Amino acid sequence: MKEAPSNTLIVQVNGSPILEYDREKELSIEQHESLELMDKKLNQGITLGEHVITKPNLEQRVEFVAANLISALLNEEEVLAAASCAYLATALPELKQIKALEKKGAVSIELIFDREYQKEIRMSYMPIDKATTQH
Repeated sequence: MKEAPSNTLIVQVNGSPILEYDREKELSIEQHESLELMDKKLNQGITLGEHVITKPNLEQRVEFVAANLISALLNEEEVLAAASCAYLATALPELKQIKALEKKGAVSIELIFDREYQKEIRMSYMPIDKATTQH
């Protein structure tokens, strides 16, 4: 994947870009209806961790949908992942990246609003004592 333009939302899992959502592409009527249905279901209440939330606010909805998005990606549920990504991209137009790290079954999710996706480059450093020449 190349560097993403500002109208794109990138979803990364363990440092790899997995999903790209282009906000410039028009959603179909069916996709809009699907997002409305998601919103209606969220209005009925959600469970976050041990807590049942009967009237979730935007932040709670985003947390719930982001968790479902990453779960769908990890379980290769493409339709749910696509719908969840579309929901987040629509609900948070300024969201640029979703970064998830999965370690031993535990997942942490970070929402990034202030920087576009750029491919990360791993660098190897030599210890300073090995870099200096000895005379």
